[in-house]
This record gives sequence, C-alpha cells and structure tokens, in this order.
Amino acid sequence: MRFGLLLTSVHDRSVPVDRQIAEHHELISMAVDHGFDLVVAGQHFAAPTLRYLQPIPYLTSIAMRFPSVEVATGILLLPLHHPLTVAEEVATMDAVTGGRVIMGVGIGYSQDEFDAFGIDRTTRTERFEESVEVIRALWSSQPLNHHGRFYQLDDVELSTLPVQQPHPPIWVGAQVEASVRRAARVGDAWYAAPFPTHRQLVDLYQAYLEERAAHGNRALTAIPVRREVYIADTPAEAEVAVSSGAASRYGTYRSWGLDVDDGLGRRDWLDNRFVLGNPSDVAEGLSHLMAQVQHSHFIYKPQWPGHDHAHAMAQLKRFGAQVIPLLSG
Repeated sequence: MRFGLLLTSVHDRSVPVDRQIAEHHELISMAVDHGFDLVVAGQHFAAPTLRYLQPIPYLTSIAMRFPSVEVATGILLLPLHHPLTVAEEVATMDAVTGGRVIMGVGIGYSQDEFDAFGIDRTTRTERFEESVEVIRALWSSQPLNHHGRFYQLDDVELSTLPVQQPHPPIWVGAQVEASVRRAARVGDAWYAAPFPTHRQLVDLYQAYLEERAAHGNRALTAIPVRREVYIADTPAEAEVAVSSGAASRYGTYRSWGLDVDDGLGRRDWLDNRFVLGNPSDVAEGLSHLMAQVQHSHFIYKPQWPGHDHAHAMAQLKRFGAQVIPLLSG
C-alpha cells in the first residue's frame, strides 16, 4: 500500500497565499521523508472563505519541486469543464512531469458552483459520463468525431498527448452506490471519499466489485481510500481535539450542499467516520478497514480548521513515524 498526502485549505483569501503554499511545501517535505509518494489536491470555485488553489497548475508546480512524488487531482469537478480543455491540460501536466499524473474526477455537488458557470446541475451525471468518454478518445491520439448531447467535436486531435500509455489513470470520486457503480464502469479506480461511514465504505466496496465483474471482471488497478484520522494519546483526547475542526470542515461542506448528516450524535458520528486514538489505535482501526476494503493508497489529511500549521506538522510526523511502520509491519 502507498500513502498520499491530501493538501487541503484551512485559510480564507485574507491570508497571504505564499503562507498557504509554504505550509503545504513543509508538509510535503515531511511526508516524503516518511515514505509518502503521492500528493493530492482538490477543486472548488468561488469559495473565498476557504481558498482552494486550482489543482492543475498548483500540482504541476509541486511535481516540479518534488520530483519523487506523483500528483493527483482529487478531484476535478468535471461537469464544470469542457473535456477538450481537460484533456489538453492534463496531457500537458503529464508531459511536463514525465508521467507522474493521476486524474481524479467527480460530478460535483455545490449548486452555487453550477450556477456560477451557468450549467444546469441536473445534467451533471450525463455531462460527466460524456466528458470521460471524450477525454479517453482524445488521449487515444486518433482524430475524434463526437456528437453527443453536450459536446460536438469534428475531426479534433490534441496538440499534446500524455506521456503515460494508454493515458494517465482516471480515478472517479464517489460516495453513494449509484456513483460508485458509475466509477466501476467508466473509471480506472474508485476514489473513496471520507463521507460514508466505515460500514457504508465496506458495502460500497462490494457494490464496486460487483459492478466491475458485471462489466468484464476487469482487474483492480487501484483503490485509493480517504478516512479521517486524528492522533492523540487516547481516543477521548483525539475526539476533543478534532471535534471543533471537524464541525467547521463538515459545516462548510453542508453549506455547499453536501449531504453528510445521518442523524447520529456527535460521538457516534465521529466513531463511524473517523479513526481516532494513539498510533496503535489508529493502525488497528485502519488495518481493520483494510482487511475489508482492498487499499492501494491511503490518502491522509493532517490539516484541520482551527489548528495551526505546527499542529498539522505534528500530526503528520506522528502518522509517518508511528502509524505507517505499524501498518507496514
């Protein structure tokens, strides 16, 4: 199993952007020292209260600064983009980095983002599937004639092709059964979001395997999984420490339109989605999940709103120095 570092946002746009970048670079340096070889960054638009640096240019700069890591868009909001633009930009990114790119994509959920782009949110699933089809075809290096519901291309060829053959891996972010089954059909991997409970994650994994088998039993290439982790000396201390940050982070998700409420109380909500405790507790909890869901990558996030950079660095250091050796063992 490989380990990836998720770069997330804990700052709004009032914080100097060079501070955010410097903090991310410090986190990546420490992660590399502890064996991480993947850096992941996501995408949101028009969110001044929680600044997201756009992942294609940002991850390209990171890949050039840290030549030992792969980079993954986790995720691009594909229905908000024209597939020709994505195909060209990701191919350029792959060429510039020497083939160290994974394209993670999803359908998006924020009504405000769809409204800002003037795109009907109810079309997002169809746009997504058509876009993946177009991008794969463009990466094949053959002239493309495509006449779909949303995109029309006549004899179109890319100016830049990916270095990886046949193309960069396509990870599809998904968190409910219908979208997980879609990931099995159209993607190279299901990128498992942190929002389902542990039990739901196991059930969704079984649905993913069933759907892949129903469409030719393609061999699994990757199952990148995100779970929320917080390390302290005891589970109780971890719960107290992470509660405010989790409430802030998930409160933002809810305000953007993501449904992450399931009627559980705070403690049960944390227990069902988070892995909390000392390094042994965390390793045991992750090992239990890994026995039920085949991981190729574990994507780890050390940053939480309300916690300063030193705190994130301390969390990453404990995960890298104390949890990873237990998982590897």
